[in-house]
Amino acid sequence: MVNLQKGPDSRPTVSRQKLRKVFLECDVDDDCVLTKEEIKKAFDRFGSLFPGFRTWRALKCVDKNKDGCISMEELDDLIDYAYQRGYINVN
Repeated sequence: MVNLQKGPDSRPTVSRQKLRKVFLECDVDDDCVLTKEEIKKAFDRFGSLFPGFRTWRALKCVDKNKDGCISMEELDDLIDYAYQRGYINVN
């Protein structure tokens, strides 16, 4: 049975955990920084029809320091971005 507890922001915790897991799995060099290519790989795994576009938009929205990468401090914002766009059924 899947636990669909809702976190304090009323989003199912399970979906957010799955998104986090995929993003972290795509950090192929394990440097705790997601590059444009690593983010694109994650959106491809999520089933995005245009992962390059989705990556570009995600970076525009959540890359606060504009370094072209997502740090672990920015990861929760990236997860929120993906979740809000319907990437919730991650395999």
